[in-house]
Amino acid sequence: MQAFDLEEALTMHRAWKMKFQLALGSVQDRDFDTRPLGDAAQCALGKWLAANPGELEGFAAADELRTQHEEFHRRSQAIADAIREGNILHMADPAIVDYLTLSEHVEALLTRLDAHCRRAR
Repeated sequence: MQAFDLEEALTMHRAWKMKFQLALGSVQDRDFDTRPLGDAAQCALGKWLAANPGELEGFAAADELRTQHEEFHRRSQAIADAIREGNILHMADPAIVDYLTLSEHVEALLTRLDAHCRRAR
């Protein structure tokens, strides 16, 4: 399995989420390409998950993480699009609240996968 620091991935996920939240205000009414936000395969975690399917096969958390990680990126793009179009105007919007819940789920899966990988060593 390729070496990957899942604790660092968790830290990066939290930092990325914060940067995303800060950037939401600058998206509105701008020609902002949201497609990269929706591509889970472009971030370090997505690349690692794709590079190690066999090694992660026995971990239920990895399968769920892969699915939830892709959904996290899809929602990131959808939220950026909605903000740019003026459809989301505040952080209490249900789409944002659901996104933050999904983000917490991704964080929990990262923590669980990290524990599984440590036990398997």
